[in-house]
Amino acid sequence: MRLQLMLDDGSPSLPPPHSKIGLVHVRHLRAMTAALRAVDYRYGGGSCRTQVQALLSWCDKAFAHSASAAVRRDFSNAIAELHALAGWTAFDAGLGGSAHRHFHLALNFAQDGDLVANTRYRMGRVHLHHGGPAEALGMFRLAGLVANSHHTNAILAANQAWCYAELGQRVPALAMLGRAHDEFARADVDGAAPWAAFFDVHDLAGITGAVYTTLGRTVDGSFARPAITSLGQAVQGYRDDMARSRAFALIALSLNHLVEGDADEAAAVAALAVMQSGDVLSARMRKKLEPLHEEADRRRATRLRELITPLLAAPLYAA
Repeated sequence: MRLQLMLDDGSPSLPPPHSKIGLVHVRHLRAMTAALRAVDYRYGGGSCRTQVQALLSWCDKAFAHSASAAVRRDFSNAIAELHALAGWTAFDAGLGGSAHRHFHLALNFAQDGDLVANTRYRMGRVHLHHGGPAEALGMFRLAGLVANSHHTNAILAANQAWCYAELGQRVPALAMLGRAHDEFARADVDGAAPWAAFFDVHDLAGITGAVYTTLGRTVDGSFARPAITSLGQAVQGYRDDMARSRAFALIALSLNHLVEGDADEAAAVAALAVMQSGDVLSARMRKKLEPLHEEADRRRATRLRELITPLLAAPLYAA
């Protein structure tokens, strides 16, 4: 059963007029943001946008109260985290304009360099998703100017590699992918900030597979083999609480099996992706199915095409 978050019951009372915001409010906001982030990972942005917006309304009222300088800084960062999450859920729901609005608000509130970098990373991902790898690359480079951890630099390098792959530039794509793995090896993954903790060894394998998948499409089909290896590692590692990421990896894995000429395995993997993503409300899922459907058409993979076609024809959920 999908997790339901009752914000009315969970929110602390606002301070009386002329009273101060305290650390209890900061802790509450971060706890609720973490819970909503977990719902997004498991069920997709469409499952929690309403709750995120309700919590943002609470923040608007709470921020108007006074606070000490230290608490104000922490509260601003916490609100920035929530706006970054709101932007990501909007992006996942197919609402690019709303996503960018929330990301810009996150930048206004953010007091931490890595949080600024992470928000710009998310802005770059919107560009990348909508066919703008050059714009995304610029955003990831801009994020790198304020990043202050190996972990964040690993995220940015991996995504720059993806951009170069989309641009058909093999050498810089592989160089940046190598840098991502080097940065990750030096990162304190266990101590990662909550907004960046998703990027673990399994997610690194997933984006490595995405880079190879894209190189297979733009440069050389032989990249399908290393893509299958990396994506297989990601699929095996993703837990149920990262259902959306696992579904994305399965879709890419199916595509690579098809590129290698194994239509039966491609169909079996795609069927697993469909089965495991049934509760995920994500407009991005449809977008990621499109190249698989096109390849199935081109190769006349009837079983795979029949599996995917109804999903592409179905109406999107009400975002």
